[in-house]
Formats: sequence, C-alpha cells, structure tokens
Amino acid sequence: MDNQSTETKGPQLRVVIADDSVVIRERLRKSLGELEPVAVVAEAGDAPATLAAIAAHAPDALILDLFMPGGGGIRVLERLRGAPDRPVVIIHTNFPDPEYVRACRQLGAEHFLDKSDDPAALMNLLRSLADRR
Repeated sequence: MDNQSTETKGPQLRVVIADDSVVIRERLRKSLGELEPVAVVAEAGDAPATLAAIAAHAPDALILDLFMPGGGGIRVLERLRGAPDRPVVIIHTNFPDPEYVRACRQLGAEHFLDKSDDPAALMNLLRSLADRR
C-alpha cells in the first residue's frame, strides 16, 4: 500500500494522484506543484490505497489510472459511484479504448485523458477546475 501525504497550505483544488507507476506519480506531483491553485494532498499506487486516500483527504479531484493492483481504476469508480461529495474523477491512462471510455463514463468519471497526449491537457483541465471553485 502506497499512500503518502504531500499537503500544502491553502489550496483551491485538492488532488489525489492514483497511479501504480512511481515515476508517473513523481512527474505529476512535480508538474502540479507548478500550478498555484492546485495542491496534491495524497498519492496512491493501488486501488485500496486510493480509496483510503480519498476517505482520509476528501480531495476535490482524483487523477486515476485504470490499471493498478487491487482492482484498478474501475474498482475505485465502482466504490465511488453515488458517494456524496465524491471528487471529480479524471481518468489518466495509456488505454484510451472506446470501451474503457464508455465504462468509465457510465461509472461517473467526468474526464478521460490519454497519458500519451500533450501533458498540458491535464494541467489545463486542473487549472480550469480550480478556477471554477
């Protein structure tokens, strides 16, 4: 279980990063650290740690990989479905297949991004979410 807190002062948008790749989590944390209205409050490397991080930190947004140990992003979406005050879910995956997009949308994911696309897309989306708060 990998759940490390990286809280900062007074963020507008609190984010949990859930990805089994330490390299991707580090890259995202570094990039998000440059977005002033965004703060990474926790990271997780598997589905159970992701659910625990959401419960512990009540984030505004969740950057969620589809394939992680312990059930992956689909399991997380199933558990969050219908939950009050659930975070905005941004699927961030290398598998942008239409069936995954459809399944994630049906389970409540608001956004679906391909990791191989321009990384600015994720940053712009998070900036936009922060601006709406």
